[in-house]
Amino acid sequence: MNRVVLSTPARLHFGLLDLNGEIGRIDGGVGLALESPHTLVEAEKADKVCAECRGEPEIVERVVTAMEKVREHLGIGGAHINIRERPLAHVGMGSATQTLLGAGHALCKLYGVEKSSVEIAKLVGRGGTSGIGVEAVQSGGFILDAGHSFRRGENSKHEYTPSGASAGFEPPPVLARYNFPDWDVLVAVPLGEGASGLREVTIFKVVCPIPLGEVREMCHILLMQMMPAVLEGDLEMFGRAMEDFQKLGFKVFEMRAQTQLLYDCLQFLKDNGGVGAGMSSWGPALYAFGEDLSELHRKTEGWLASHGGGKAILTKANNTGMRLEEEA
Repeated sequence: MNRVVLSTPARLHFGLLDLNGEIGRIDGGVGLALESPHTLVEAEKADKVCAECRGEPEIVERVVTAMEKVREHLGIGGAHINIRERPLAHVGMGSATQTLLGAGHALCKLYGVEKSSVEIAKLVGRGGTSGIGVEAVQSGGFILDAGHSFRRGENSKHEYTPSGASAGFEPPPVLARYNFPDWDVLVAVPLGEGASGLREVTIFKVVCPIPLGEVREMCHILLMQMMPAVLEGDLEMFGRAMEDFQKLGFKVFEMRAQTQLLYDCLQFLKDNGGVGAGMSSWGPALYAFGEDLSELHRKTEGWLASHGGGKAILTKANNTGMRLEEEA
């Protein structure tokens, strides 16, 4: 094979479960893979690793560095990697993980090497806090990960840190993965900026540990309300669980890092028929669910246009993970 094109799904991250750590684990998360937006990666065999992504020199550098690690570890050749499509960065949709894992899978396929998303994530330093993006690429769906061992020896985490500062840790195991119902998912991205880098690290250090009572309440909602609603296709119960889940734990502080514009947009989604509205990761990407959100999609585009701009995407869950689009 000399050329390959594959796509990897964006993901919503509903929240981290345990940033208390009292019982010996931290992190843990729940999220969902999406049909759109997605990352589209084209790779062709070459003597060395090089990359392009229009208008994003930062991700080009990260792709080249990461693919050199993959190539050297596996003892394979190089590739020219073109990131043809990619979601907005730093809005809470996991664009870095999608891009680096997509490039890694494309490079492996060029040389007939079969590696899982977890194996590639270990090589490129993704999944150190959340495993949602890694599993989204592997198999899609509604995902729950188990987090990491905490302060239990040298291979454990010893600090509360975001993914960007947790590159030395492996992706957590997946506790559950289910096909998500055929509900509409509306993603709204008002103009704003999610927390990243030093700001993100600082917030983790200031607000953690999260009170254990809130962690327990989130786990109760997840286990006895949200997950059964997914399995039974109960939109009303899912929406109630999601909104209650978003009012607890670390999500409260992720929300506080945002502007009034985001709060206003979130309220707009709720007031106009969006079910289970919330914010993905650090935002500013928001989401809502419903049986038919075509009218809300139209209204949201108008609302964003009259409030400084932004993007509204009407999509569904991705229940398959990455897809091979072309090969030659």
